[in-house]
Amino acid sequence: MAARTRRAEIGVVDLARELGISTATVSRALNGSAAVRPELAERVRQHAESRGYVANRLARALSANTSRAFVGFMIPYVDTPAYSAVAAELARLLSADGTQMILTITENDPERELRQLRELLASRVAGLVISTSTGVLEDTKRLLTRLPVVELHRASGIDAPGVFSDDEQTLAESVLHLAALGHRRIGYLGTPTALSNGESRLRGVRRGAELAGLGRDAVTVCLPEPTQENGYRGALELLGRSPAPTALLIGGGALSIGAARAVRASGRRLPDDLSLVVYGDPSWFALSDPPLTTIAVPYPELASRAARLLLGRLDGVAGGGLAAGGGLAGGGPNLIKPELIVAGSTGPPGG
Repeated sequence: MAARTRRAEIGVVDLARELGISTATVSRALNGSAAVRPELAERVRQHAESRGYVANRLARALSANTSRAFVGFMIPYVDTPAYSAVAAELARLLSADGTQMILTITENDPERELRQLRELLASRVAGLVISTSTGVLEDTKRLLTRLPVVELHRASGIDAPGVFSDDEQTLAESVLHLAALGHRRIGYLGTPTALSNGESRLRGVRRGAELAGLGRDAVTVCLPEPTQENGYRGALELLGRSPAPTALLIGGGALSIGAARAVRASGRRLPDDLSLVVYGDPSWFALSDPPLTTIAVPYPELASRAARLLLGRLDGVAGGGLAAGGGLAGGGPNLIKPELIVAGSTGPPGG
C-alpha cells in the first residue's frame, strides 16, 4: 500500500502570521481569554477552524492513548439537587474506581457547551456524563459520538446510553391524586417540551387529567427554563390567573424551590388555601411546615447507574467495544421511576 502523504499541521505561529497578529493573541483567543476583544477572538476562532487547527487539535487528543484517570461531567446548572446531588455521588463512585471527575457548568448555553466540550476533548478525558443544554448544537452532537458518553436527565438524540427519571407515570399519578381530592383547577409548572424530560412530564400530566376525567381547561400550563427564579415567577403567574388554581403541580427540582418560595410569599396556607406537589428531594421538602407532597427522585441511584454505565463503556473501549457511531451494545435509556410521597401540603380544595 502506498504511503499516505501527511498534511502539514497548522500551528499557532501559522495562524498568527496569516492574521497579522501576535502568537500570544492567537493563543489567548483560542483559550477564551477575556483579554482579547470579542470580535477579534471570533475572527481568530473562525480562521482557525477554516484552516483545520481546531479539528487537528481534537483529532490528536482523541487519537492519543487516553487514560481513564479523568472523565468529564457536563451539566447546565449546579444549584439544584438534580445536578448537585448527582455530581457529589458520581464523583464519589468514580473516585473509588480510580477515576477523577472534571465538572463543567454550561449555564444552559449551547455555545458555551460546545466550547467546554472541545476543551474537555483536548484535555484527553476518557469519557463523559452529560446533561445537554436546551438548544444543544449539531456540532456538539457530532463531537459527542467520538468518545464514550452517558446522557443524564436529558436525551439529545445521540447514539449513547442514558439514565433518566421515568417521570411520565408519576406525574400522571400526581394529577390523579389531586383530582381524587376534588381539585378541578390545577396549575402545572414544568420544564420546556424542547427538553426530553419536559416532554415526558407534560405527557404524564395530560394523561393523568384524561384518566381523571378532567375537562380540557382544568390544567393550566407554564413551561419556563428550569431555574429557581423562573419557578418563583411562574408560580406567581399561575396563582395570579382568574380563576386561580386550587392546586399547583411542579415538574422540576429548581422550579420547585422557587415555587415553594412564591407560595409562601403569596400568603396562601397549605393545604387550606392551596395544595402543592413539588418535585425532587424529599429530605429537603420534608423540612417545610407542613411537609410537602413530593415526587421523590432517587438521585443516588441515578448517579450509581450513570457511573456503572460510563465505567462499562470505558472498559468496552479498552477492549475494542466502541462502535463506529459511538454506541455500545446494550445502549439506550435506563429509566428509574420516582415515587409520589403524599404529605401535608395536599388536601381538598378550601373553597
